[in-house]
Amino acid sequence: MSLAIMDRPATGLIPPTSGSFSPTANFVHEQNSSWIDRIRETNVFGSERNLAMDELRQTYEECRTPNWDGFDAQAVVDEVFFAASEVLDSLPLGMRAPTVAAEPDGHLTLEWYRSPSRTLSLSISPSRDIHYAALLGARKAYGSEPFYEALSSTIVDLINQVMSE
Repeated sequence: MSLAIMDRPATGLIPPTSGSFSPTANFVHEQNSSWIDRIRETNVFGSERNLAMDELRQTYEECRTPNWDGFDAQAVVDEVFFAASEVLDSLPLGMRAPTVAAEPDGHLTLEWYRSPSRTLSLSISPSRDIHYAALLGARKAYGSEPFYEALSSTIVDLINQVMSE
């Protein structure tokens, strides 16, 4: 599947999904998404996130074939790319964007790094599970959870703790 087909003008990726069913609920969801997309186009709220989306696309393109690292790494598949793009789209407005990398097992990693003792890594799998590990000074946090349409409060809190002063 070509990335050009998946592009959406405002966010650069796939359209949002909604769990709602009524025409009114879908209309409200579409209007809300439209306003969020416009806000993300601004330099204040969008530049970092847009750079992360570009980094995600580039990483995906470089790692979508088997053995991309020369050491038998698995390819990053479309499902992982879509899930990672949805994770980036679900970040609260104004939140620092992560750096993006691929893993030899075909997962994509989003990382927030402040210092060697303040970092968070999210590993996104083809089954849309997020495996996370954080160093918060002397404290560690780790776990796994499914990703649906929004990041859990646990992960958002970890990002905030890593990036706080």
